[in-house]
Amino acid sequence: MHRFAVVLPLEPMALGERYAVRDWPLHLTVTPVFATEATTAMLAARMGEVASAHGPVEAVAGPGELFGPRHDTPVSLVDSLEVRALHAVLADALAPLGIRFDSPHYAGEGFRPHVTATTRGATEEGQLLRLAQLALVDMEPGPGQGRPQVVAVAALDDGR
Repeated sequence: MHRFAVVLPLEPMALGERYAVRDWPLHLTVTPVFATEATTAMLAARMGEVASAHGPVEAVAGPGELFGPRHDTPVSLVDSLEVRALHAVLADALAPLGIRFDSPHYAGEGFRPHVTATTRGATEEGQLLRLAQLALVDMEPGPGQGRPQVVAVAALDDGR
């Protein structure tokens, strides 16, 4: 089993980039962490199919809240029907690959789109977010500096 997530970065991510979790670029997790035996190539192909059928997403950063088991992780909520729809489409596209969400209660009906504050900054309430890329992130890459690692990217481009 290997663990991945799919994110909508606020600024494009590059293939191969690695980040300590506290240093991640700002992003909205669209598919929470999941385990699978599928290969990176299989996951990237499904993500690419979804990306090619969806244009860029515009959303607005909402009020702050504290997430996490100790309610000490600052986030900005993002109330967006487009993000929720993209979450559902991605989950459906990845389901045949045998994905299992680490925290299934945060997927589907329990999905709460948000941007987590990191050492790189945070979003401000009312900030317009233009999300134009999906990034597949390997949450447990092999040895090397930093982790997780971006293993595939796809532009949101419905051909318009």
